[in-house]
Amino acid sequence: MINDDEHPFKGWTQTWLVHMRAPLRLKREIGCGSFAVAQILFAGLLISALLHPLLIASAIFLVADLVFLDAGTGYSLMLAVDTANISLGYLSFLVLGWTSLSRKERRRFAHVALFTPFYWLMISLAAWRAVWQLFRDPFRWEKTPHRPSDEIRGTGS
Repeated sequence: MINDDEHPFKGWTQTWLVHMRAPLRLKREIGCGSFAVAQILFAGLLISALLHPLLIASAIFLVADLVFLDAGTGYSLMLAVDTANISLGYLSFLVLGWTSLSRKERRRFAHVALFTPFYWLMISLAAWRAVWQLFRDPFRWEKTPHRPSDEIRGTGS
C-alpha cells in the first residue's frame, strides 16, 4: 500500500492549485521566469507522472500494430516519438541518479536501471492516488511521523 508519507504528490498538487487560483497575480509577484519554473516543476511533474502509463500503453499498442498490421509511417513516427520520450525520460532520471551517488553506491546501479520502468509506474500510481484522494478526501492529511533529531533535543554535536 502506498502512503502519502512516501510521496509528495498530494501536497504538490494542492500547492499548485492554491497558487493557480490567481495565476496573473502569482506571475506578477514572482516574475515570468519563476512562474515558468513553477509550472514546469508542479504541473509538469504531476502531468508526466499521470500520463506515463498512457505513454507506455501507446508504445506497446504501436509496436503491436506495426508488427501485426504493418501500419504506415504515421504509426512509425508516433512510435519513434513515444520511444524517444520514454528513453530520454529514463536516461535523464538515471544520469541524475548516477551523478548523485558515491563510487561505492554506483556498483549496484545496474539494479536501479533495471527497475526504473517499474519505479516510474509506481510513481504514476502514487500520483493517481494523490489526485483521487485530493478530490475524494481533500482535508485528510497523512503526515510523515518524525522523531526529534539530536540537534533539536540539544544533544547534537
